[in-house]
Amino acid sequence: MALPRIARDPLVHFVLLGATLFALDRVVAARPSTAPTAEASPERPLDTRLTLSADAKRLLIEEHTRSYGRPPSDAEVKELVDRWIDEEILYREGLARGLDKDDPRIRHLVAQKMSFVLEQALVLPSPSDHDLQGWFDAHADRWARPALVDFTQVFVQGDDTSADDRARGFLAQLEKGADPGGMGDTFSGGRRYRRRSIADLTESFGAEFTQGLAEQKEGTWALRRSRFGFHVVRIDKRSPAEKPALADVRAEVEEDFKRARRSDKLAEKVAELRKGWTIEAP
Repeated sequence: MALPRIARDPLVHFVLLGATLFALDRVVAARPSTAPTAEASPERPLDTRLTLSADAKRLLIEEHTRSYGRPPSDAEVKELVDRWIDEEILYREGLARGLDKDDPRIRHLVAQKMSFVLEQALVLPSPSDHDLQGWFDAHADRWARPALVDFTQVFVQGDDTSADDRARGFLAQLEKGADPGGMGDTFSGGRRYRRRSIADLTESFGAEFTQGLAEQKEGTWALRRSRFGFHVVRIDKRSPAEKPALADVRAEVEEDFKRARRSDKLAEKVAELRKGWTIEAP
């Protein structure tokens, strides 16, 4: 059964981790029952005032509605609020006790969320046609369509001498014009392949299979080997590599352009933050 969306939220993981560490701290400390429930360090005093704003409550309700496809009932709203209060208390107690220190997971999560906050504040102008054309020309290989090949194969299972001999026998027959239908062994991928790139075929069959495939002429048969066995392959058709026009992939180019600009601007914001810090590093 799929987990509720809230169970996959990294913030929930952070809160649960804080709760666990908080519980362990209580056990190890073994303090008397009269001890206060919150012991803030001098460096990080604990503010015990807790307010759930109307906006925060609205966000809780909206999150529930997105997750379950319906608004929460009054009882569920109370449960959401109670859970928020408990989590906020555990979160603040954990911070006051320094449970977030020296934990790379929490450090990474907080840094990630801070990066997200900075990114959300960025305001980027819409790129002009000139911007997009320049970006498209500079990174044309990202949208280039590779050369494609159609081929027919006769498959022979096995990797021993007898399998090799069978495959060579089929090759001799096919080169004389024999019909490949009914020849060879059954292959899970089928007998005919259409519009496949060399890279795709290399991933599927292995580099040995595609060695020299780009140079094999249309209409000719050749014996090839893969991790599955032997293949007698005829090239039926080749489709040359193409470079699409900007208009054909404009949406993709614009998204890629914006992503790159957003990344650059975020790096600038982080660099600005660095200026306010005295950094000592070996």
